[in-house]
Amino acid sequence: MKSVAPSQPPVEDDVVASDNGSPSAEPTPDTHAIQRRSYMGVNLFALLLTIIALAAVGQFFLISTPPNLLAGVALLTIAGGAFVALRAWMRDPAPDGAPSSLPRFAGVLERLSPFYPLSALALMSGGIAFWCAATPTLRPGPALIAWIMGIGLFLAGTRYIAVPRVDLPAEAPWTRREMLALAALTLAALALRVTMLDAIPQNFGGDEGEMGMEARGVLEGRITNPFSTGWLSHPTLWFFLQALSLTIAGNDVFGLRMLSALIGTLTIPMLHLLARPLFGRNVAFGAAALLAAYHLHIHFSRLGVNNIADPFLALAAFTAFFYGMRRSSPFAFGLTGVVCGVAQHFYMGSRLTPLLIAALIAHLALCDRQRFRAVAPRLPLIIVGFGLGFGPLIAHFIAQPSALTARLAMVGVVQSGWLEQKLAEGVSLSTILIDQTRQSFGAYTFIPDRAAWYDPGIALLDPVSSLLLTLGVALALVNWRRSEWFLLIAWLTGAAVLGGMLLVNTPESPRYVTTTPALCLLIALAIQQIATMMQWAFRLTKTRHALVSVAILALLAGWSINFYFREYTPRRTYGWTNTEAATRVAHLINDQSEPVYVYFFAPPRIYLGNGSIRFIVRDLQGMDILEPITDPEQIMPPPEGRRPLFIFLPEREAELAVVAQRFPGGTTLRFQGEREPGTLFLAYTPP
Repeated sequence: MKSVAPSQPPVEDDVVASDNGSPSAEPTPDTHAIQRRSYMGVNLFALLLTIIALAAVGQFFLISTPPNLLAGVALLTIAGGAFVALRAWMRDPAPDGAPSSLPRFAGVLERLSPFYPLSALALMSGGIAFWCAATPTLRPGPALIAWIMGIGLFLAGTRYIAVPRVDLPAEAPWTRREMLALAALTLAALALRVTMLDAIPQNFGGDEGEMGMEARGVLEGRITNPFSTGWLSHPTLWFFLQALSLTIAGNDVFGLRMLSALIGTLTIPMLHLLARPLFGRNVAFGAAALLAAYHLHIHFSRLGVNNIADPFLALAAFTAFFYGMRRSSPFAFGLTGVVCGVAQHFYMGSRLTPLLIAALIAHLALCDRQRFRAVAPRLPLIIVGFGLGFGPLIAHFIAQPSALTARLAMVGVVQSGWLEQKLAEGVSLSTILIDQTRQSFGAYTFIPDRAAWYDPGIALLDPVSSLLLTLGVALALVNWRRSEWFLLIAWLTGAAVLGGMLLVNTPESPRYVTTTPALCLLIALAIQQIATMMQWAFRLTKTRHALVSVAILALLAGWSINFYFREYTPRRTYGWTNTEAATRVAHLINDQSEPVYVYFFAPPRIYLGNGSIRFIVRDLQGMDILEPITDPEQIMPPPEGRRPLFIFLPEREAELAVVAQRFPGGTTLRFQGEREPGTLFLAYTPP
């Protein structure tokens, strides 16, 4: 790689300049050397810890039962070679004039950029991760360690790639006030996402329960491969993270949802980090404040599912990419690829992120060829990082390509047969395209969300925010030649096309969660321009100009918070009626004073194996009554030590009389629905 260079590994952005701005003939002796030594020391110490960890894994293989000699010897050999290389890079002579502990041939390492051996080690460690993932006895621990170490070694290596002198644009320094304000905003976002986490939303979704059961499968040792797919073809790494959350925060609804709440909270400062150097700290803070209070983002931050990881990982990738463009940083480009690869382990919407990175590169080549030529030698690092971040999951998708496209086969307009059916019904292709476009792009401003996942009764944005979004989009279109503005347009368009037009039942909010940062940024940019226009028109002071922006932001944030907690939450619409019934049935079973055996008169609408019920009720025993009963003798007695509990959906209420003949004198409780008026279900308890 042409960008990898000299025998003396340079340090990123480490340029010594004279007073007139050109490189000085002689480096500043003390300060420069001390900074360089400190920087190198941190990297070398991190590498030393990595080598020790690698050797520890190899030793684990040797002493395990049965021992894995091949794996142990291979890892110890790699660790030993890396240790020798690390010692060679430490240029200082041995203490007290002692002879060198290295053989002469190791001296060649002093003239070799650490990038090369570190990259080789990274690829070897990544290869070991593939091997471990394919070997049941070597997962999950060794497979995860090898994968993480491969990523770490690669990123460490990129720090030693030569970086040309770059004239950096001036950026406003971080002030203590700004950091405190961002910290306070993040804490407020955390409070909005964690408060009464197990009770808001009141319903507990079936998909949440299914993912929770997968996480418990990790804790119980039934799921051991973090580089595979599980329920509904979702990558299993998410279930390992949820298992960690269950272990730390509690093996219940609160613990399951806590992971999403934390990821959603971390998205707030990540948005600020992306937007600050691109649009200024005022816009960055305004966008972060809007996202912190955005009802859609709050909602998915409070669900135990993986959608909320999409915006966080997308922001991390874009932040790294733009940092790499500004500073021509190999590390940042490598990190961009790694984040894009890791994102493939989460919700399907994360597949949009690498496509947007590719679009940004193409846009750069078209609109800023000089900068493109400057960073082009380092762009292949994105590809390498993507492969390492994707890791052994690539092998799983190659072996089982249907796992990669399983969801698309269910909801794709072509793959599911939906388009063919519409055409057979006589609907023209042009009509279908126009309607899909209207629905998909209208989801942002005027088409209500149709998904049971949320169903707020409005579009993704309220009317005022929709108006501001329109103004922000107009600004972005005018400035499309600038990469940061182009990203916002491509982000919204990509989600609307790939997550809307090409899928059935559009629009559905889970597919649009990834766009929440872009929406907030465009709105914040529109607010900034409005405040600037008012400042010019009315000759406002800077303080009053700021107050205008703060007032608009506060009104939008206040409306959003009020809408979610005071208007939306009491409706209990998340998951619709079946989810409400399953959630309340589960809590009813849990509230019983003694162990029960449940007779579930709910199929075919709901089954006892519903994810909501199975996750909430830890000791669930019972049976689905599939066919209507007409004879009391058809009811089997409960197991020894368990009291019978009969639950009926309203459409099967007539069978309650038959049960009462078999178990007379019981108590009937009728539960009323909150989302829809009328009976939700009935519970009959014999004496």
